Amino acid sequence: MRNPKFINTLEWAVRLNVCIKLTTYGMGKVFNGQFYLKGAIPEEIAIVPLGETTSYNLAWTFFGHSKGYILFIGLSQVAGAILFLIPRTKLIGGSILLPILLNIIVVDYFYGVAYGALFSACFYLGSIIWVFWLERQRLSTALQALLVARRKKKRTLQHQLIWVLGVLALFGVVFLMEFYGIGLFGYQDR
Repeated sequence: MRNPKFINTLEWAVRLNVCIKLTTYGMGKVFNGQFYLKGAIPEEIAIVPLGETTSYNLAWTFFGHSKGYILFIGLSQVAGAILFLIPRTKLIGGSILLPILLNIIVVDYFYGVAYGALFSACFYLGSIIWVFWLERQRLSTALQALLVARRKKKRTLQHQLIWVLGVLALFGVVFLMEFYGIGLFGYQDR
């Protein structure tokens, strides 16, 4: 039999664990404790030619190259983790954390980060998925509200044709805006 009080208590423990751990990792990024920062790469890593470095050191150097990127990821982790802890916002927090954790798992796997770190990221992802499973009815209702198309009035063939032509005309405008914007800014490295 399912014990609702136990499940509720376990859910709080799981959400607290995810919140504490991902807030810690996020703050580590914000306060320069995770990646090899530009201008502060450890000497034993900096002296290795780029083509001979390990995947792990290459990834940590790459991610550490941009302070803005580090802050974005770190603050997103913290915001998502805090929202995940709060009952009313846990689904929003989990939705923020899912793509972040999937990215961490992919990087950890393909760049040779320690198996313990990979396990932790998978564990946090599994924790969020479990909480989503517990809230599957609310998630289903929310997804239905987002995905179900509004009922439209029946249009005549003439109205449908005019609508399609309007969409194509606006697509052309949007396409040209992007095309000229690219020409204006160019593809040269900044």
